[in-house]
Amino acid sequence: MGSITNTFHYKDLTFSFLIDTRQGGDIFNLDLYYGLATGLYPETAGNNDLGNPVRNSIANGGGIINKGVTADGKVNTKRVDISGLFGAYGYYRNPAKAFVYDATFVKLREASLTYSLPGKTIAKMAPVKGVDFSVIGRNLWIIHKNLPYADPEEIISSGNAALGYMGGAYPTARTFAFNVKLRF
Repeated sequence: MGSITNTFHYKDLTFSFLIDTRQGGDIFNLDLYYGLATGLYPETAGNNDLGNPVRNSIANGGGIINKGVTADGKVNTKRVDISGLFGAYGYYRNPAKAFVYDATFVKLREASLTYSLPGKTIAKMAPVKGVDFSVIGRNLWIIHKNLPYADPEEIISSGNAALGYMGGAYPTARTFAFNVKLRF
């Protein structure tokens, strides 16, 4: 885990940012485990290599070709009908390892822009010695992640009990604040 922060000053403006990163680790994604099995995610409703909806029957050009090889070592070319097949993409037909993802991420955790009133203006406001107006944003951008559809920091618990186990993740909330700082 690591962070990089920087601050830039130009006349009466100050811009600062914080970037956080975590490299490595694994997350078991329970949401995808069940969601792909039940048809919740877009991968379960797209078009196949023939350009037809995967949920169509084989007779109507649907189905999928699962990745892998046959018993004689040749690439699998057999199309599977998934029109009524529960779990074609999810846990029912795939090993649990298919739902383990790299937990690496890079985030723009915080950015702020501050305007400080100039000294000439402050001189007229005794006993005030400084006034700063700031706009602050948090959780602004997940720059990189390997986990689809969720924030890699969304785990089931805040403790170590469920570290690396994700389920029922809420979307990451971006927050914005306005701050006025007076110095006396």
